[in-house]
Amino acid sequence: MPSQGSETRDQSEFNMAVSYLNRLNTLFYACDYASIELDGYLWFHCLLALFRELSTEMKEDEISNLMDSITNMNQHIIQMMEVKSETGRNEIPPNLYIMLNNFELKIRRILKESGLQTKMKDDWMFLQPW
Repeated sequence: MPSQGSETRDQSEFNMAVSYLNRLNTLFYACDYASIELDGYLWFHCLLALFRELSTEMKEDEISNLMDSITNMNQHIIQMMEVKSETGRNEIPPNLYIMLNNFELKIRRILKESGLQTKMKDDWMFLQPW
């Protein structure tokens, strides 16, 4: 039972680390698929989902900078979807492709810097003398 007036929460005996990493893996797979298929709309929304998942690992300035990028990309996505609606063509403008690619690179760096991609160097596996 949570303590009254306490600043901390009681901790669960279980964690969702495996589930969390599986979601990240699935989203990165979907990003790869969308980028290969040149599906800008899907790619953008997969990146948004990754942003939400990784936001707990980000510093406040990273969140702010990425939010600015999202706002900028969203305007380009809207324009792309308007062209698709008018012409039936589903093409990613080159400048939007570069923005999506750069956003994904930033997300991937945050993943790596947070130790979610590879073991941390101070992990007990690296400290064993075998």
